[in-house]
Amino acid sequence: MTLELNIKPKTYDFYLMILTSAVLALIGLVCLYGIGYYTYTNETAPQWTQTQMYGDYIDSMNQLIYPFIVLLLVALGLCIPKRILPRQSLLAAGTGILAATFFIALITNIGTSLAFLLAISIVVQAAVMVLTMLGRGGLTYEREGYFVRTGSSMLHLGTVIFVFDFVSMRSSEFHIPVFWVATILITVGTVLSFYPGEVGSIARLVRSGGRSS
Repeated sequence: MTLELNIKPKTYDFYLMILTSAVLALIGLVCLYGIGYYTYTNETAPQWTQTQMYGDYIDSMNQLIYPFIVLLLVALGLCIPKRILPRQSLLAAGTGILAATFFIALITNIGTSLAFLLAISIVVQAAVMVLTMLGRGGLTYEREGYFVRTGSSMLHLGTVIFVFDFVSMRSSEFHIPVFWVATILITVGTVLSFYPGEVGSIARLVRSGGRSS
């Protein structure tokens, strides 16, 4: 299987891909640091989650990951200009949303502002996925093909929902269901993006089987 990406070096899409990959790597490092700190502290002070120390840990992790989450959502959002909005319109809208996010952070807290930004991103990415699956909206992608486009939109939406679950839903009773929604979207999106030919063959077999029966 050979994947062909029509992304040329030193172009908008090339730098956007590099930015997204770098931000995801940095978020991964922050998460590893948080897991390591939690594990070490839990060994040395088993009751620390019942103290102010745990609240300080959550606040410090939120502050540490905040800029990277914002960067990730900006990078994912900038993937949309060629799909729904002209690039300049999207940049203007993105600037307004970021300004509102920082304003909310000033008057409330980082967690609330992140929840706002993530909720907006989920709505936008969900709209992209629905339009893609319906074949409407004049959407264009770096790689063409129905399953590739659908998989790409699922990956974007699943990633944003996963981050939303990690940042805002840890103490919610819906934490696990939201996690599984994100996991399913990411998994199915990955399969559709990397194995579109195989998925297409299976779909054709299912359709032909249904007609013959």
